[in-house]
Formats: sequence, C-alpha cells, structure tokens
Amino acid sequence: MRVAHSQEIARCLVRSRRRKTGKISQTRVVSMTSEMRDALLKQREAFIAKFGREPGPNDPVIFDPNKDTPTPIDVEADVLAAMSAANLPPEFAYAYKKTGLLGLLKDKSGWPADRVREWNAAIDEYRAIEAASKQPDRPSKEEWNTTIPELLFSPFTRKDLAQVDECLRAIAPIEARGMTLITRIELAALILRCTAPARSLATP
Repeated sequence: MRVAHSQEIARCLVRSRRRKTGKISQTRVVSMTSEMRDALLKQREAFIAKFGREPGPNDPVIFDPNKDTPTPIDVEADVLAAMSAANLPPEFAYAYKKTGLLGLLKDKSGWPADRVREWNAAIDEYRAIEAASKQPDRPSKEEWNTTIPELLFSPFTRKDLAQVDECLRAIAPIEARGMTLITRIELAALILRCTAPARSLATP
C-alpha cells in the first residue's frame, strides 16, 4: 500500500467518521463516487499484495504498510499532516477535527445542505476563537485554559477571571469541610439561574 492511497480515500470521503452530535453518534450513508470506488479497489490490490489474501470483513480498509499483520492506520493524522504540508489555513484543520468533513474545495454543491452548514459553522467558530484570543485583556494560557468552544470565543477577560477566583476563595472553607458532587451541581445550577449580581442564593 502507498500512503497516497489513504490520502486519496480521505479526499473522497465526505465524512470519515461518526458525527459528533452531542447526543447519539450517527453515521451518514453517502453514495460512492467513481473516484472513491477506484481508490478502494487500489486499497484491495495493495492489501492482497501485502498479505497474500483477500481482505476480510474485520480487516481495515486503510492499513499500516509497515506492519506484518493488518493494522489500522491513523487517517486523521495522515490528513492533518497533508494539510500542514500544503500550508492550508489552520481553520481547515480545526473544522476537519471537529466535524470529520473535508471541505477543501470551494465548490460544495454536491454536499447535503446540513453538512455545508456544519463545516461553515466550524470555520466561523475557529475564526471567532482566534479573534477572542487577541483581546487586549484576555487571560494568558498560563492563567486560564479551557477546551469549551463557547468560552474560547466569549469575551472573557482578566476581570472575569478575578471574579471566578474570588468565588473559589469564598467557597474554599465549605470545600475544606467536604462538598458533595450533588452540592456542586446545585450550586452551579443556582449561579446559572441568577439574573442579577445582587440576587440572593437563598430561595424565597
């Protein structure tokens, strides 16, 4: 097998893994194009040449050519490396990792409308995160780090961080006595329900 085969298949696939919906994983069935069919046939030929037999139902389509037994290869790493080598915009890599889509071409007329929206939303999200990171009063990565996109592109400042620290110091004595998980959850829910800083946490 040549590495180019795996990259060719990756380019053909509209989605290379299960969707991340936040609920139940969903797999979308797409029509096989002639390009995809040719790439898969090349993979079959490469598999037979390497292992001397037809691929079975449990064998990987894209395999590591340096292994003596059929071993799946990390397609995502391969695709990301190809993107980096091609000096593609970093938002493309972000969108690929987030959605599993490969929207490298401007023409997406063959894509379902919801896939186009998903890709474009990921691109916009990356750009919003980058813009937020350049705010003058933004906490540094050493001061504050999160992987939650909604926080990454929010206007979070050092003043906000100071308020968070103040809250943590306020509840530190309670935590020292032992705070259960359900207490933490209820506290977070109460804070989220508060609409004004002066509102009491006590329920009337």
